[in-house]
Amino acid sequence: RDKFYRIPTETNAPAKPAIAPRSADQLPANLEVNEPVRLDFSVSDNLPRWDSVGRVHEVLLRVRVAQATELDRLSFKFNGRELPSSLRREINQMYRMSAPRYRASGHWFIFRLDRDHWSVKGSNTLEVTLLQRDPEVTPQIYVRDVELEIKYLMGKNFHRDFVDRDLGPHEHTVS
Repeated sequence: RDKFYRIPTETNAPAKPAIAPRSADQLPANLEVNEPVRLDFSVSDNLPRWDSVGRVHEVLLRVRVAQATELDRLSFKFNGRELPSSLRREINQMYRMSAPRYRASGHWFIFRLDRDHWSVKGSNTLEVTLLQRDPEVTPQIYVRDVELEIKYLMGKNFHRDFVDRDLGPHEHTVS
């Protein structure tokens, strides 16, 4: 079954149950240049086991950093291993015209983790380091959200969704 693991974040939104209770009070975490921030959380999934039977579809690690700019440089390590930029997608959500009531802005750093960078069953550590900060920006930069999403297949070689994105768009009518 698909899973979400989140480090609880201080927020004004209605409370949601924390999946990782050991990790409370870690976020938000302020970032200072060249001072790594370590964030710990537990994962109960045994990915190598489920991978051996062809059931792991995708493992995503998402980190939202608030008050970041395009000029800031950050590095990310997961369980002691540097996450390469080839696995990363960055989404700038510093400003949105419309958003839910409990909106939060920031830059999302999304990592599509390969087998070499998967989470382990038990304790996992994410380390975020601010390498360079835009000198013109004065607000405090901080890690606001961390979540790990594990997506599974219903069976070996099954499609992921009704319309699997790897198969392309689905035609609803036949001519």
